Amino acid sequence: MVKSIFKRIKPLEIIIYLIIGLLVVCTILPFLNVISISLSSYENVVSNKAMLFPKGWTFDAYTVLMSKKVWISFVWTIVIVIASSVLHIIVCLLTAYPLSKNQLPGRKFLLLFILIPMLFSGGLVPYYKVLSGLGFVDNWMVFIVPGLFSGYNVILMKNFINQIPASMEEAARIDGAGYFKILFSILAPSSMPIIATLLLFYGVGKWNDWFTALIFINQKTYLYPLQSVLNEILTAGNLDNISGLITSGKVFTDSTKMAVTIFSIIPIASVYPFLQKYFVQGIFVGSVKD
Repeated sequence: MVKSIFKRIKPLEIIIYLIIGLLVVCTILPFLNVISISLSSYENVVSNKAMLFPKGWTFDAYTVLMSKKVWISFVWTIVIVIASSVLHIIVCLLTAYPLSKNQLPGRKFLLLFILIPMLFSGGLVPYYKVLSGLGFVDNWMVFIVPGLFSGYNVILMKNFINQIPASMEEAARIDGAGYFKILFSILAPSSMPIIATLLLFYGVGKWNDWFTALIFINQKTYLYPLQSVLNEILTAGNLDNISGLITSGKVFTDSTKMAVTIFSIIPIASVYPFLQKYFVQGIFVGSVKD
């Protein structure tokens, strides 16, 4: 049976499988190395004995993450991701639905108005000036409001809505449904693949965002999201401020950095499998131009 399987596989397919396998190995090995170092004892880490598998199991590196500051930033980041992602989807739906109608007056101008900022950016300084003028410095809204509108995501959503049969909307209209009823009761449930895809895009971006806090949070450091706190641990000698474990010699710094890396990956990696099944369909249909 094994021979018959190999006979059916073409040489080109074997090469493709080998390349894919090599890429998988190149992806998994560094990840195993990070996990191994985070779970290994100080002696085994400094002697490079914990390359792929933990040696001298210990969770000391992870105890650094049990500080109050880390958990407050963790909860705050979850709030940011959920609130901003939900609002972003609502903004995309409200913008994409009218733009999907060919009879909308000024439709081409509006699409051009959306397209130009996708190609040209004003830069960081004008961006800071605008947001500081709106009072977003040291304000929690800086993590949620800017970026709610994305021209790229609106166009993906518009193209997906265009693929939905117009007869569905016409039937709802005959039954007396209004625009908002049609949008949120019929079109939105039918657009779950693109909604899941955009949630993944936007949610991952918000989860990994540490730059916003670096620029706009000066005094209210309790507003720091998780990535900003983890960045402090990774890049500075602020480990002493997080925990006294480092100075007491109980934890090796590299182990702590690897534990921080694992801690930042697990939440978003846990969500991905539930959205992955929608990902290919959503990005494929949404990218088709009407």
